Amino acid sequence: MSSFRDLGLSEEILRTLDELGYDEPTPIQDQAIPELLSGHDVIGQAQTGTGKTAAFGLPLLQYLDPGSQETQAIVLTPTRELCIQVTQALRAYAEHTPVEIVAVFGGAPIAPQQSRLRAGAHVVVATVGRMMDLISRRSLVLTSARYIVLDEADEMLDLGFIEDVEKILRMCPSGRQTALFSATMPAPIARLAERHMYDPVTIKVTPKKLTVDAIEQAFVEVPPREKRGRLVEVLRAEEPEQAIIFCRTKIGAARLDEELRRGGLKVKALHGDMTQGARDGVMISFKEHKLPLLVATDVAARGLDIEHVTHVINFDLPNNTEIYVHRIGRTGRVGRTGRAITFVTPRERGEIGRIEREAKTAIGEWEPPEERLEHAPRPRRRDHAPEPAEREPAAEAEADATDGNGRAKLFVNRGLRSGISDEDLRWALTEGAVIRDDAIGDVRVLERFSFVELDPDDAERAVDRLDGTKLKGKQIRVEYAKG
Repeated sequence: MSSFRDLGLSEEILRTLDELGYDEPTPIQDQAIPELLSGHDVIGQAQTGTGKTAAFGLPLLQYLDPGSQETQAIVLTPTRELCIQVTQALRAYAEHTPVEIVAVFGGAPIAPQQSRLRAGAHVVVATVGRMMDLISRRSLVLTSARYIVLDEADEMLDLGFIEDVEKILRMCPSGRQTALFSATMPAPIARLAERHMYDPVTIKVTPKKLTVDAIEQAFVEVPPREKRGRLVEVLRAEEPEQAIIFCRTKIGAARLDEELRRGGLKVKALHGDMTQGARDGVMISFKEHKLPLLVATDVAARGLDIEHVTHVINFDLPNNTEIYVHRIGRTGRVGRTGRAITFVTPRERGEIGRIEREAKTAIGEWEPPEERLEHAPRPRRRDHAPEPAEREPAAEAEADATDGNGRAKLFVNRGLRSGISDEDLRWALTEGAVIRDDAIGDVRVLERFSFVELDPDDAERAVDRLDGTKLKGKQIRVEYAKG
């Protein structure tokens, strides 16, 4: 296996990868990055969780000319959720480069996106529909876009976007470089590649196993009386393509179904009090994408195997971690992106920590999509993470994060963009983690994340007491910088 330094990446990018704790490339990165840096078109058959965003994103960033204000690269995604995830990752990788990356997606006002494009965007990450809209309004011109990425192309096909994708490709320069990534390679995608790519190199990578770590997880803390109203807010913000909303009881599922329909949402219930014919009808509608929202109990949802569920929502907290893992495993199928959101009352808040410990996963506080763009934790190389039962203990992670001076280096997922200053972090460490001010080492606040150096004992206490807490009203993630 090569190191990132062997792949031909610039010093600025290598510096960021080192800060993010990227030690060695994943198989898709190891094979795709040199080909893309050499200017070749690449077809990558790889699922979510294999590290494909860095595989196409790092060469993309190195390709750009920051001195030019034209849009030089575009990344097309099938869903808003993937658009946001890719933008988060690219912005993290570009921390030490003067590159502007703009996300444009439906479900959000178009005027602010037009304004950001006018201000200059070297890279535009977009959903297909919103890009077509912006092109038609002459807010986006692709004449200088010479690096094109189609991410999760098979999902674009499933959602009916391929014709628009072809129109967009025809608007780009003929001398462009194109990268296409897809979990599967159906015939229409193969034909698209044949028509619009030049002598592409094909790379196939199959991960050994995808765990719940490949699913974006969040929780919403809300008083019991406000749960339904908050659920509607979350659904309108997330705009799921298809979501399963789990309730604990048949009565609860029927009541929530009725309340959501009364609120104007297109939803149906699936529970044990329904006739078999009625249940079959609901399941067929959901499987055929005629129904975006399904309210279900665990028993009723048994055997419900649907590939394109983008969201699982735990309206009622599951009784145990095994049920939680089983529920959320219904999203993120076939290597696609997935999102799981769990509602908890203040009395249930501690259960989130229990699930995190038992499932060896991380569940952050829910933020609207626009906020997640700015306050994302660092991108993770999920396919290189140890299996849940084999995760390294804190002591080993701490040892990996220890610098030559004997101090441990911590990563904090917020920086200047979140209004966080050196003083804010020092206040959190002294007040929240009870660490003496003179015991705090180097504090570096960058645009989107920060680093703090502490003695190992203080670092362990800081992670234990500050991770998941709030600073200036926003949740922070604190973890060892490497490991």
